[in-house]
Formats: sequence, C-alpha cells, structure tokens
Amino acid sequence: MTIELPGVDWDGDTRKPLLILSLQPRYWPMILDGSKRYEYRRVFRPDAVRAYIYLSTPRKAICGFVDFGTPIIGTPAQIAELAERQCARSRPGMLDYLQGKVQGYAIPILACHDIAPIPLEVLVEEFGFTAPQNYLMLEHHPHLRDFLARHDSGGNHG
Repeated sequence: MTIELPGVDWDGDTRKPLLILSLQPRYWPMILDGSKRYEYRRVFRPDAVRAYIYLSTPRKAICGFVDFGTPIIGTPAQIAELAERQCARSRPGMLDYLQGKVQGYAIPILACHDIAPIPLEVLVEEFGFTAPQNYLMLEHHPHLRDFLARHDSGGNHG
C-alpha cells in the first residue's frame, strides 16, 4: 500500500531516476506516518527521484520506497528555516548539520511505502552490494534494480 501524504500530489512518474538512498532507521517511521515531510541532505541531485530506502545500522536492510519531489536548494539558513517550520526547535541542529556547506537540500516526500526487508547480507551475496553513504543510482545496477522491482509488491518502480 502506498501512503500518499495529505496536501501532496504523487505523480508516480517512472521516468524519474531510481536510486537506493541510505537513511538512519529513526527517520523511517516519521516518513511513514507523514510527520517527516522533507528529507534533508548536504549533497544531493537537483531533480526529483524515486528511491528504495536502505536503513543503516542497526537495521542494515532495504525496507521501503519513497517518491521524492524536486529538491528545494537553498543556503543553510534557508534550509534551516524550512526545517524549523516543519519541526519546532530544529533550526540549530540543521545549521550544525549544514555547517561548512554553501547550500543544502530539502527534498519533498510525496509518497512512501514499506517493503519486506531485504537484509544487507542478501544484497552482498547476490549483488556484491555495498551500502551507500548517500545514494546509489540503480541505472548502473540493472540486476539489482530488477530484483528490487520484483521484490516490491507495493508498486511498479522499474
């Protein structure tokens, strides 16, 4: 089941680049329940993407899928202000996170869903997968992309 967030249009555009995005496990429940409306990054692409979500330690598994909108690219102060509007008292932490950067990214979360977890061990054994620090473009890994599409019963993302 895909969760479409209130007030956000999900276009389901399969022409968007498809990637695997690493995420700290504590943020995934907030994405699923709609309380986290943006993913913040120090470095990212300038375009809208679709992403399988790899949850880092301690989960170490691909556990979900997110349709992201076009990132808002701004100065650290602008991105921190957006974060503050989304979650009170988050401005100082966002400024710390973006310290030393000229710009940051606030990536709108349009829709998301869980998938049955695929453990890191399976990904390593089957595909020689290395967990990305940020993201991995699946266009360069067609066998992994096809495997994920078959595994994901929540939608057609290939």
